[in-house]
Amino acid sequence: MKVNVVTGGGTGIGRAAAAMLPKDEKVVITGRRLEKLNKTAEELNAEGHQLVGMTCDVSKREDVKKLAEFAASLGDVSKVIHCAGVSGSMANRETIIRINALGTVHVNQEFYKVMNGGCIVDVASDSGYILPGIMLPGKGVYRLAIEDEDRFVTKMVKKARLGKDEGTNSQIAYMISKNFARWYSERCAYKYMANKGIRVFSISPGYVETPMTEKEKGEATDIMLSYTGLKRGAAPEELAYIITALADERASYLAGADLVCDGGVVNNGYGFLTATKKYKEKALEENW
Repeated sequence: MKVNVVTGGGTGIGRAAAAMLPKDEKVVITGRRLEKLNKTAEELNAEGHQLVGMTCDVSKREDVKKLAEFAASLGDVSKVIHCAGVSGSMANRETIIRINALGTVHVNQEFYKVMNGGCIVDVASDSGYILPGIMLPGKGVYRLAIEDEDRFVTKMVKKARLGKDEGTNSQIAYMISKNFARWYSERCAYKYMANKGIRVFSISPGYVETPMTEKEKGEATDIMLSYTGLKRGAAPEELAYIITALADERASYLAGADLVCDGGVVNNGYGFLTATKKYKEKALEENW
């Protein structure tokens, strides 16, 4: 039997993706709260799915190793959709880096060991495109993630500091962590495909209407959403449809790419400076 894994599968994009995966394939959903996972599994299994919940903190390699081994014990691991993550308002800088950045390393590396073929989708964020290059760690820092994890975290946390406002610094840590997730996904693509036939790609959503992002709403979010003609965030199902469609075997030539799915926000000029009304991108007002 084919087995799929969705990290962060109890809610939001992860839950929506689990609901769109084939019903004749088993799906392991993960998160840090078993109660939420069991509730999601119960609801979707009532509709004919085959879900099982398992707790997993992706920042801990041993947790991810156990998850990969458990999934492989159920059948052939086919798709891994890595949605687990925290926003800039949910944790401090170090926790954000460990979950969002190192979590991506742990998931990719541990599932690489148990998969033969299939697909890994890493969920990054359009926030990874927003910071100017001078505010991002060098690629030498990113490479530390596979050489010395603790040193990697130390340098990433240090880079995610603009001033004394820890709220702002946490948001920067989030942007950096998602820039890294995209970079790492791209780096994995060739090796994973060449050695084991595993496709790897990432998707960078914009603002998605989920319980996790509800607390992010405010003037800054309104400014960001003004850069999409839709003037709204995405529904989790909109992202889940794209993820599951591209993870399908019929999209077998897609690998090593990042798909920005943010309603046009980044493409329309939104960035670190334009995140205020003062620096509103004038090109949006032109009549093309």
